[in-house]
Amino acid sequence: MPRILRRLWSSCRDLLVAVLPILLVGMIGGQFNASEHFHDFIHGAEFVELDEYELGLLVSGLFYLGLLLRRTRRLRTELRMRRSAEQEAKQLADHDALTGLSNRRSLTAYIGAALHPITPGTMISVLAIDLDRFKPINDTYGHEGGDLALCTIANRIQKLVGERGAVARMGGDEFACVIRHPEGSALPMELAEAILHAVAKPIQLRGGLAEVSASIGVLTAAPGSRSAEDILGAADFAMYRAKRAGRSSCCEFVPAMEAEMRDRAQLELDMHAGINRGEFIPYFQPIVMLRSGEVTGFEALARWKHPNRGLIAPDIFIPIAEDAGMIQDLGFAVLRKACAEARHWPQHLTLSVNISPLQLNDPWLAQRILQVLCTTGFPAGRLIVEVTENRLVQDMEAARTILMSLKTAGIQVALDDFGTGYASLKHLRELAFNRIKIDRNFVQDMDAEENGQIVRAILSLSEGLGLPVTAEGIETDDNATALALLGCDFGQGYLFSRPVDAAAALLIARSRAYPGHGTDAQPPVHIAEPAIGQASARYGT
Repeated sequence: MPRILRRLWSSCRDLLVAVLPILLVGMIGGQFNASEHFHDFIHGAEFVELDEYELGLLVSGLFYLGLLLRRTRRLRTELRMRRSAEQEAKQLADHDALTGLSNRRSLTAYIGAALHPITPGTMISVLAIDLDRFKPINDTYGHEGGDLALCTIANRIQKLVGERGAVARMGGDEFACVIRHPEGSALPMELAEAILHAVAKPIQLRGGLAEVSASIGVLTAAPGSRSAEDILGAADFAMYRAKRAGRSSCCEFVPAMEAEMRDRAQLELDMHAGINRGEFIPYFQPIVMLRSGEVTGFEALARWKHPNRGLIAPDIFIPIAEDAGMIQDLGFAVLRKACAEARHWPQHLTLSVNISPLQLNDPWLAQRILQVLCTTGFPAGRLIVEVTENRLVQDMEAARTILMSLKTAGIQVALDDFGTGYASLKHLRELAFNRIKIDRNFVQDMDAEENGQIVRAILSLSEGLGLPVTAEGIETDDNATALALLGCDFGQGYLFSRPVDAAAALLIARSRAYPGHGTDAQPPVHIAEPAIGQASARYGT
């Protein structure tokens, strides 16, 4: 009904615009007898025949009046379209196009406004939400399925927050929400737990049910204590802590994290300069033939030789490098040094390198690796590239293209952490891996019945496929002996050596067998071990 009234008023307004000038002219003319004066003037100037043009002037006036009305209506239409476009542009500038939620810019402005409380004792809490392993949904159900899942999750979060605050999609599979609450309230953590349960509910997509989880960081701050950007940054830091602690968990930012957050930011700055200064170096862990004890190769693992902090383990700096987008530069810097060192080893020894999951997003990865091999002169046939199982399944087509390019160049490919992801026999057959690596968690706890059965199943499978197997994380003679009896070909772990620097690796490489294990072992040789703790070998080059 209001729309009909608006249209009726618009038509009446156009009519008034057309008729009002005529009425005004008529009233003024009647007041001054304009028509009689004009008629007398025409008869008095008969010699110029002005009366012949009277009708033409009237028709011309009406014609131009019609043009004026038409132009007026067009201007109104253009103005209406312009206002609509401005509203749409403002909507796009402040909201996410897919979910309709606020975006980061809008949420930052909302936080800035929320920092000024209406009543004393009011606090604000920011929840940074990141979905765990969301990419497999896109790979399995397509981007249409992924978009539907994001919209479903956005609606669930919006319903939980309601009128208590604002919800935004920060980009990709990241969300955030802001709420106001009284000081000391348990509402933020209760809301975080409710969001965890809501996100974990299965999502019905075309083709099946999809399940995801979330990691949530929570920051509660008093108005005026921080800026909006600082609040979002601290909430993100708590979210990354939750993600490292495990899936489907939340972490509250506490004052003790301030120093850690500043330290992380400083490390990120140091990394930019450290890569250019050559501070990132390879350490090497021997890979041993279990039955003979002979060294068959080394795995290169990245270490940071910081000028002030000494040797830094990869589980500290690799996540920072991935978040800051420096993993490519770091990985290739270490790869170049590792290849240069491995040139001095005996020709039968191999060099294994880990590829970060983010590096597999680079379609030119194979070409970049080949360029490093050409620059350093290291043979492609002696290089083994290790790909983690989880990353393989997340983007099968991209992995297939890159791995086939590597194999065509003569580079061997190993499936790392086998048994921890979802790789199938189809993947093993299609991608034609050269070897398999058993995850250290199964090896170190082989006494557990379930782990022992998994190890035996992997070894039986590899035997049927004709693939050699390397067991990681061997720390005891009992594990080494049990694996050798089960038919495991190779092993690596602290039983043989911790990761060592290039000089120590060269000493090991020039010995026929690694000391202390195997039937043909040489007399023991002491190798200095760097005191860097139980650094995870998953964070290699």
